[in-house]
Amino acid sequence: MVGQPVPAFTIDPALASLAAGTRQYQIVSGPNAGTTEQHVIAPLAGDTTGTKWRYTIGDRSVYLQLQPGQSLNVVSEQDGDQGVSTQYSPPEPLLIAGMNAGDSKSVTLKVNVYDLSDPSDLEHQGSLDVTLTYVGAYQVTVPAGTYDAALLKWAFNGKIGPATVEDIQARFVAPNVGMVAAAEKRDVAAFLIYNDNTKVGKVLAQQP
Repeated sequence: MVGQPVPAFTIDPALASLAAGTRQYQIVSGPNAGTTEQHVIAPLAGDTTGTKWRYTIGDRSVYLQLQPGQSLNVVSEQDGDQGVSTQYSPPEPLLIAGMNAGDSKSVTLKVNVYDLSDPSDLEHQGSLDVTLTYVGAYQVTVPAGTYDAALLKWAFNGKIGPATVEDIQARFVAPNVGMVAAAEKRDVAAFLIYNDNTKVGKVLAQQP
């Protein structure tokens, strides 16, 4: 439940609270409403910098790059169900340091989609305009507790291979916790290519 507005705070990439562990999210809308989803966060094998992470939900893995004090970005994604790997250049922004309520940042991404079983097989390519907006901060109550959280919104527009993309995603992010609620696509890589319009809402049920 979204409550009253609270004083907004400046965005820092540390809001993601990246740490190895499993978070439980309750699905509250979409075809799987009433079920629980596990989000597994782990450092990328072989990385000695502590800045590369893998965020796994079911058969989809998102690869993150943290630039401390600057940004947290999505570098690539792997979707086992669809059998594709999607790479973004420059990386897709998740958190940008220094943003305050009302700020927006826009970037155009080059998107390449490869066959997961053959990384040299480029199946689709195109571009994606992404605008990240810090809407404001609100008190949010979810099964895991009540938090003061920043509401961030992403607007996507572009064309990847045969698919036209036009979509909006929103997430509430709380200090020392990370994402506490979201309304987003079930499979980002899948919707980019296969025009999957399934939406899903989720709330944090249990912290690591």
